Amino acid sequence: MRLITIKVIGMSTIKSFACVFVSILFGVTLAASVSAKPYKGGEIYSKQTYHYGRYEMRMQVAKGSGVLSTFFTYKNGSEQPGVFWEEIDIEIFGKNNATQWQSNVIIGTNRPTTKTEGHHTMPYSLGDGYHTYVLEWTPNYIAWFVDGVEYRRINGGQFVTGLTSAQDMRFNLWAANIVEWVGAWDDSILPVYQFVNYIEYKPWIAATNSFGTGWRDDFNSFDTNRWGKADWTFGENRADFDPNNVVVKNGTLVLALTREGQTGYSGTPPVDNGSSPAPSVFIEAESFNEVGGDVTVANGVVGYIDAGEWFKYWNVNIPQTGTYRVEYKVASAINTAQFTLDRNGVGLGTISVPNTGDWGTYWVIYHDIYFAAGAQNLAIYANSGGFNIDWLKLTRIY
Repeated sequence: MRLITIKVIGMSTIKSFACVFVSILFGVTLAASVSAKPYKGGEIYSKQTYHYGRYEMRMQVAKGSGVLSTFFTYKNGSEQPGVFWEEIDIEIFGKNNATQWQSNVIIGTNRPTTKTEGHHTMPYSLGDGYHTYVLEWTPNYIAWFVDGVEYRRINGGQFVTGLTSAQDMRFNLWAANIVEWVGAWDDSILPVYQFVNYIEYKPWIAATNSFGTGWRDDFNSFDTNRWGKADWTFGENRADFDPNNVVVKNGTLVLALTREGQTGYSGTPPVDNGSSPAPSVFIEAESFNEVGGDVTVANGVVGYIDAGEWFKYWNVNIPQTGTYRVEYKVASAINTAQFTLDRNGVGLGTISVPNTGDWGTYWVIYHDIYFAAGAQNLAIYANSGGFNIDWLKLTRIY
């Protein structure tokens, strides 16, 4: 037995609380004599707090069922009873070859808290190389990007306006004991590592409605004025956070998840060659912000689309100027369905929907369209009805 410090918070469905402490009691920090956990993770936290801004980092995450690699912002003291919780998350799962991640906002005085979760699946592993993650937090919206592609945006509402406090920044690597969330645990995968090339912060400047000049940490050394190393745990974590599992080497921050007695990192961090998959944008058809007509949304599909009906997606971020292959997953049992991809009332391209044989049989169709970079409002306009659509995807081809 040995004495370790545990932070405890109010009981909640922790699955989104990626990253903070433990949910068993109501709100104190206490020392308890408990057995040390058999696994050790790594976490760093900023010693200063930050508010609205653009947070960019480049990471290669850990693979393995049961494992989470994260970046998040957190209002210190949120775990205390009666305190309004404030948190924004990027959580990358190690399961399924590290192809899935979550975007979360957590707020509220009540326990359990109020939260919104976005679930995202990538067409490639986030653990096979470095990828650029961006969190934009402003008074009007919160948006998440990977490799220049916007995957989620919250415009206004309680999850934006409820975040009023400055928060600290945290990276951590840990193993959750919530199997239905992170997958089954197999400690034969250990050790695993999360590699961070850099983090850059730019504050939001209200006067110019833009992001200003901030700072960047390339992790050429561990800046003890900027960062601290965690030495706590929480109930849903199979591991204790151990400062020995935070290492800076070759210009890379390394967070380790190891067995007890095997902490640290003696290897060579993978080199970041700066390459990323072709820029793309993926949109679930049912995520439209505006609709004209009486379409039906069921089982993640937009259907019963009649001629003249339309649905619009606001602020779709086109990451780079160029020609994009625009793909649509569609179904139709007739031969005459057709729609146009529209931008701000101007048609960009019209495409016919083939008879796929059944309303539940989906094919992927595509056409190529030139886009300028930047946020734009896109819409699907039905020239003639009789089709269902599951999703659309834009991938830059040249």
